[in-house]
Amino acid sequence: MELNFNLQEVFLVLVVVLNIDLMIKLLLGMTYNYKLKSLGILVKARNFLVFQGDVESIASKNPKELTAILEHISGSDELKKEYEALEEQKGRAEEKSALVYNKKRTVVMERKQKKVQKEEAEKHNRLQDELKSLKKDHFLWQLFNIQIDTGKANVELEEVKKILEEIMMEQEKYELEDTGKRKEQSEYSKAIMLCEIKIAEKKVKLDKMRPELLKSKEELSRISSNMKSRKKELEKKRDERMKHGEEIKRLESDFHQISRKLNDLREKSQHGFEKLQLEDIKALEYHTIKEEAGIKTAKLIEEKEVQERQQQADMEELKNQEENLQQLITREQELESQVQLMQARQEKIVESFRKHKEERTSVKKDLNKVQDEHRESKNKYESLKVKISEVEKRLRDLKADKHENERDVRLSQAVGNLKLLFPGVHGRLTDLCRPTQVKYNLAVTVAMGRFMDAVVVEDEHTGKECIKYLKQQQLPPQTFIPLQSVRVKPVREKLRTLGGTAKPIFDVIQYSFCIACANSYYGTVLLAGIIILYFSMLPQSVHLSFDLGNTVVCDKLEEAKDLSWSREGYKVVTVDGILLTKSGTITGGISGGMEARSKQWDDKAIRDIKKTKERYELEMESLGSIREMQMKESETSGKISGLDKKIQYSEIEKLQNQTERRKKEIEKLENCINVIVDHSYDEFSKSIGVTNIRECEELQLQMAEERISMSNQMSKLKYQLEYEQKRDMDSRIKEIESNLNSLDKELKQVQTREEKDTQGTERYTSEIDQLNTEVQELKYQLDVCEKAMQKMKKQRSSILTRIGESKSRIKLKETQIEQLHSQRQEIIEKCELEQIELPIVDDPMEIGSSMQSPVFDYSQLSRSHQQEMLPSEREKLDSEFKHKMDNLVSEIERTAPNLKALDQYVALQEKEREVVEEFEAVRKEEMEITDKYNAIKQRRYELFTEAFNHISNNIDKIYKQLTKSSTHQLGGTAYINLENEDDPFLHGIKYTAMPPTKRFCDMEQLSGGEKTVAALALLFSIHSYKPSPFFILDEVDAALDNLNVAKIAGFISSKSFEISEDSKGGNGFQSIVISLKDTFYDKAQALVGVYRDRERGCSRTLTFDLTKYRE
Repeated sequence: MELNFNLQEVFLVLVVVLNIDLMIKLLLGMTYNYKLKSLGILVKARNFLVFQGDVESIASKNPKELTAILEHISGSDELKKEYEALEEQKGRAEEKSALVYNKKRTVVMERKQKKVQKEEAEKHNRLQDELKSLKKDHFLWQLFNIQIDTGKANVELEEVKKILEEIMMEQEKYELEDTGKRKEQSEYSKAIMLCEIKIAEKKVKLDKMRPELLKSKEELSRISSNMKSRKKELEKKRDERMKHGEEIKRLESDFHQISRKLNDLREKSQHGFEKLQLEDIKALEYHTIKEEAGIKTAKLIEEKEVQERQQQADMEELKNQEENLQQLITREQELESQVQLMQARQEKIVESFRKHKEERTSVKKDLNKVQDEHRESKNKYESLKVKISEVEKRLRDLKADKHENERDVRLSQAVGNLKLLFPGVHGRLTDLCRPTQVKYNLAVTVAMGRFMDAVVVEDEHTGKECIKYLKQQQLPPQTFIPLQSVRVKPVREKLRTLGGTAKPIFDVIQYSFCIACANSYYGTVLLAGIIILYFSMLPQSVHLSFDLGNTVVCDKLEEAKDLSWSREGYKVVTVDGILLTKSGTITGGISGGMEARSKQWDDKAIRDIKKTKERYELEMESLGSIREMQMKESETSGKISGLDKKIQYSEIEKLQNQTERRKKEIEKLENCINVIVDHSYDEFSKSIGVTNIRECEELQLQMAEERISMSNQMSKLKYQLEYEQKRDMDSRIKEIESNLNSLDKELKQVQTREEKDTQGTERYTSEIDQLNTEVQELKYQLDVCEKAMQKMKKQRSSILTRIGESKSRIKLKETQIEQLHSQRQEIIEKCELEQIELPIVDDPMEIGSSMQSPVFDYSQLSRSHQQEMLPSEREKLDSEFKHKMDNLVSEIERTAPNLKALDQYVALQEKEREVVEEFEAVRKEEMEITDKYNAIKQRRYELFTEAFNHISNNIDKIYKQLTKSSTHQLGGTAYINLENEDDPFLHGIKYTAMPPTKRFCDMEQLSGGEKTVAALALLFSIHSYKPSPFFILDEVDAALDNLNVAKIAGFISSKSFEISEDSKGGNGFQSIVISLKDTFYDKAQALVGVYRDRERGCSRTLTFDLTKYRE
């Protein structure tokens, strides 16, 4: 009865629910569900009802769906919404916390970075302070040196000014003397001019008289000359006439005398011939004896002939020597007066022949030596002369004698002055390097461009000082190259292996190493430099726009095009001056401008050539003049000629002695021959009555020769006498006497006229001579005055030169002082610009004076810096200062700090504090939400695990009850597993059932009945956790066989009995089963049938209690 009442109550509630639209204000759905829940009926979980077909769907549910069922059963799904909300809040809180944490970490990292930057900034400031202190010491040291140099320059300037004042006073003295001399010169000149005017007047009168006088004198001279010549001719003719008569007489006398002698000789010869008249027999005997005598005397005759030939040779030699001596005597007529003396000394010369010969040999050696020296000097002179000619030709070719324009002169002088004023100036680029060959002049000129005339200096400061000096002197602008700013690119070695005529332009430039030595700290810049200058010697840091070091030079344009337009794209210049850039453009070529500029390379060569010319000229001067050498040679030759004459005299004397000696030998031989011949002819001579037949023969021969000679003389005298007798000597004498008489008359007339003219000219001449004497005296006085003036002019010129030099020195010193003041002011401005405070002496006298320059306190400098130094020591110390400053600047540039980091670091510390506070607040909020979330999660976990554990513990028992049999007493095995034990309600539950006699397999592989039994075991285990008051099962046995239906029915029946026996409910439950199988419902306690009431048109039920029929 109680059950029916409860059902009725539930039914009424259901009615109310069905009519909720009419009673919505009386009963809400939540109240209704809560009421059902309080009764153990869970609508969402449907723990009180199994619909038809639910058994198969439960068996096929996936793990997530099983988790959802379990959540509904356990009640944890009621916490799902709150759980998800808290989870979302927790996620947002975590995100916010992570965001704030990242923000905090970012701020901390920024703070750490800023701390590093702050330290770098502090280090930077410290380096800046060190640099500032070093610059302060450097500037103070420079000002100290400038003050010392200024003081010295002022002292030197005052000394030069004093010297200039003394020179000016001396000049004034000479000016006064010069004025007096000029006045005196004017008086002398005026007097001379008056005398010359008088002389000119007298000369005019004299010139009028002179022609007549000259005419008279010429005529008188002509007449006198004619008379004199006539008289001489007359005397000569008279003498000739007298000599002619005497000559005729002499010739006649000689002719008669020779005629007589010839007759006498003929008579004498006739008489001797008669004596020598021989018979034929005697003649034959005579010839026989003569042959025998010839045979006997043949050897002597031969020896005599040899002696005669030798004598003849000596005579000829003597004759030649005499002729040579005569030629020497004739050639040197000035020595004729010494002939007698030389003859007197002949014997001494002969005696000293050997001595003179030795002296001659020695002198000849000296002559040879002098001649060699002269020849060598002459050759050297000629060589030097040729070299000088070549040098002059080169100078002409280089146009060395052209006049430099004023601008070039001023620039050259300016560069020279810059070298004197500033130690860091090395000179112009054209003076420091030059092409190795002349053909590269134009190429190097084009490659260097406008920087060819640039001046190489030590550093930028020196360049600025030079520019300032040029501006002060109003000189043209000049380009300066600071060595310390040069950055050199190495020459690519590949350029040396291009082949052809191509080579790096660096290799065709020779440079002076002094530029590298002059800059020992920066060392090998040029050269390679500078040179590579770029010349490599040109600095990128001063923005010069060309790269000379890697430029290529070649001979031909085609080769240059190949190199420039190749893939590498070289910068090429030809020897003709054509430039091909890397971009392929072509510029330049031979032009007047470039050719003229290229000739600047020859300036240094011109200077060297001029020096060479001067050296050659000095060498020529040291050799002495050719005239002196010739005079010396002539003196030596004259000495040798004198010695030659002495030797010739000695040789003549020697030959004469030899001739006399040989003559005696010949006479001796002739006597021997005569003795032999006489002995041979002795009997023959007696037989013919002759004393000596040889003497007769010789006498006959001599007489024949005399007769012939006299006959020739007679013929000659006869012809001469006939010629003289025919000559007319009187007619010419008469003619001359007549001419003399006429000339004598004419002479007397001319003499009268000449005497008159002579008296007038003598008078004027005397007056002119007197005036000339006066003029000469005045000119002498004027000359003395002019010489004094000339001397004074030289002295004045010397004074002017000294004044100019002093003024130049004063200007140079003033310029130096101005530069020192400018340097001092520049240093002060640099200090103001760089905000460097230099120590100043607090002098109360200078407080009120704003115009006075500040007086610096140099006591802060070290003693070593306050000492006076040499320029080299200053340069060294200045280089050390600059080196230290460069190192500090380089270190400062390398740091590149953020100077705002100091303020930014403090701001970041404050920001970090704020972010930490924000992070703590967010973290606290996150922890609160996390705690709530964890509480809900824990509650949900507990509800879910409680249900899961209950079901897990019961499902295996229930499944065993449903599957055990007489053959399988233990039944099957079933269990459930969580996919995630930490968050089980977020993941699935895996249900596994193993029927008896089967291995483990998935649920899908079981048969329909096995799936139904497994599903019912799960449903019964789920229902056992917080069971509802009733359990409705709708045809759950549809898929079961009778055996399993019986097992299910038995299980449900047992559970029904458990609830009736257990007042607390236990694990039993009331069940309402809808089944069509009698094997099932016959196990029920009661039956309920439903049928259709046709009359009422509705369903009706029938109940039947089966407990009455149980055995």
